[in-house]
Amino acid sequence: MKPYTVLAIFCLLTPQAAFSQVTIEQAAMLDKALTPMGATRAGDEALGIPAWPDLNPVDEDETALFTITKDNYQQHTNHLTAGQVALFESYPETFSMPIYASRRTFSAPNEVYENTKRNATTAQLNTEKTGFSNSQAGIPFPIPQSAIEVYFNHIARWRGLQLENFASDAIVNDKGVISLSSRESLIKFDHYIPDNKNPNRLFSAISKTTAPAKLSGGGGLVLEPIDQIQQPRSAWIWDKGRRRVVRAPNVSYDQPVSSASGLRTADDTDMINGSPDRFNWQMLEPRTLYIPYNNNRLSNRDLTYKEILTNGHINPVHTRYELHRVWVIRATLKEKWRHLYSQRDFYLDEDSWSVVIADQYDKQGQLFRVSLSYLMQDNNMPGTFPVLNVFHDLNAREYHVMGLQNEAPRGNVYDGEIAKDNLFTPNGLKRYVK
Repeated sequence: MKPYTVLAIFCLLTPQAAFSQVTIEQAAMLDKALTPMGATRAGDEALGIPAWPDLNPVDEDETALFTITKDNYQQHTNHLTAGQVALFESYPETFSMPIYASRRTFSAPNEVYENTKRNATTAQLNTEKTGFSNSQAGIPFPIPQSAIEVYFNHIARWRGLQLENFASDAIVNDKGVISLSSRESLIKFDHYIPDNKNPNRLFSAISKTTAPAKLSGGGGLVLEPIDQIQQPRSAWIWDKGRRRVVRAPNVSYDQPVSSASGLRTADDTDMINGSPDRFNWQMLEPRTLYIPYNNNRLSNRDLTYKEILTNGHINPVHTRYELHRVWVIRATLKEKWRHLYSQRDFYLDEDSWSVVIADQYDKQGQLFRVSLSYLMQDNNMPGTFPVLNVFHDLNAREYHVMGLQNEAPRGNVYDGEIAKDNLFTPNGLKRYVK
């Protein structure tokens, strides 16, 4: 048996229609064959994948094992997604993937591990499979038996208790012209807060725009439920012209995000978010892929945004790809619904449950958007967090980047005092933006 098959031992052998909880005996695998988060603990010596935990540090000056280019990518397609192949074919002269030794650097606090183990036997999807319950501050389904459970593991993955974030987003058009906007944000991950009084609250987020000057002074507030059919997302914006807080429309599904010039839909944010109800979900066989991982170099504050943002894609020189095992789930649009995407294939890092690659298809079934999340282990959390999320439109030959921090006042802050609930209100937004 190949080591990666442990990842899917239950989802491939258990009928997906059952959605039953795992037994205490099955959950005991989280102390044995599986990591505390549900990944395969063993490595794969033949592929160069180490066992977890991997204590080898990542060296920013490390030399790549080799580089995949237009000249050799066809030799590596068994470890590439359709979207990665499309990037080689769309930008043959400039796109490349430097491949480094694999490092399984993910770790989280022990209390997250312990809660995750308890969740394995208690967490449940609701009847409509649009949310879950009976989950403490951890991954809800570390031994998933359906694609929906894998989806919710990404949605509810560990990202700290609270994040204070200073970042810029960029749009790079087909001529390489860069448009930047900057923001300051505070996100409280309610699902992980002890004594959380709202079990359906995933996170609360508040932000204000700091640049460019014509947008500076604006702001927004989002209260994100786990089950968005039971309770729709709530959002408000600060209208600086009228100097008042106004209720925002329920931005969701495939509504284009204006600040991303339409290159990202509302449910593209964080690679995928929101209610899964408009798609049919299917578990595919896990794969081993070259994915963006341990991108410490890309976070280097000596880099400028212009050095990172090149025509067609971010500068490959600063990226790092490693061979890792991934979960694979497919979302296919239900006949009764309309959506920009007819099919979406998501690839999740086995250790952190982060969606690291999304390949997305149009109404004619043609691949036209590819999203990449450039992950790194942030030991200040500790946990895995994207350095950047990059959204490619292959037809427009443009891309959108979220999360640039190289020129920001400071990096992510995880250890601040937990914000009170009254900050995440319309009156709190008014105070925050002033």
